[in-house]
Amino acid sequence: MIEMLLVLIVLGILITIVVTKTSRIMRHERVNRATQVLVQDLQNGFAMAGRQRAPVRLTITPTAKTYKFTDRLSGTTYLTRTMSSGTEWQLSSLTATATTVDILPNGIGSTPFSVTLALGDYSRTVTASSAGFVRSRQ
Repeated sequence: MIEMLLVLIVLGILITIVVTKTSRIMRHERVNRATQVLVQDLQNGFAMAGRQRAPVRLTITPTAKTYKFTDRLSGTTYLTRTMSSGTEWQLSSLTATATTVDILPNGIGSTPFSVTLALGDYSRTVTASSAGFVRSRQ
């Protein structure tokens, strides 16, 4: 009887360890994937202004955890991306140093900015210079 109780206790401890590590890995993977998507979208946004030969506006909405690229003059939406719960990324926060950035056809942004993506205790930051150089860091 005591042996069975010890086996159950050991199994319970092992399951707790596995679940904790798995949830940490899942958080890191979600934030890392969201960061990769954001970097690609920002690079495409800077290139899009040149292809369209018209200014493109990036609007970041931290409360909704979304960002979108629109034609600055007509308001036509090119891309909208949501990273809140209910999406594959399920971010707990998305913060930005600038919520509106205009990208001119020559690839120059109106201001350098950074976006921080987080899920729980893990976060990554993506920075973009005025010249369109985009990179991510932990």
